Amino acid sequence: MFIKRDVQGNITAASTTPGPGMDEQIGEDDPDLQEFIGSLSTKSKANEDEVEKLRSSDVELARVVEDIINLLTDKGVIQFTDLPEAAQQKLLQRRILRQHIQRLDLVDEDQDQLMP
Repeated sequence: MFIKRDVQGNITAASTTPGPGMDEQIGEDDPDLQEFIGSLSTKSKANEDEVEKLRSSDVELARVVEDIINLLTDKGVIQFTDLPEAAQQKLLQRRILRQHIQRLDLVDEDQDQLMP
């Protein structure tokens, strides 16, 4: 492996081929290289966690945007048809799905009747 080190001697990049600043060659079993690869795995896991948090907030933000659009249309600030066709389709699909789920939640499964 060809590596690049910082001024403290820590590996900052590794490659199977030499490149600019990557002219030092070490074995794949070198402890410094193993530590560098391990740190990449840790960083990758941290990035995955951050991406998952971002995805989760996207779902929450989508609901906020829907509520804002509903508020603006209810107050007459915008018309639903002012939105792009693709946005209208997505909003309608979500509205229908939400209504379907709410209807399902009204039925008491144990008694097979509408809940008060």
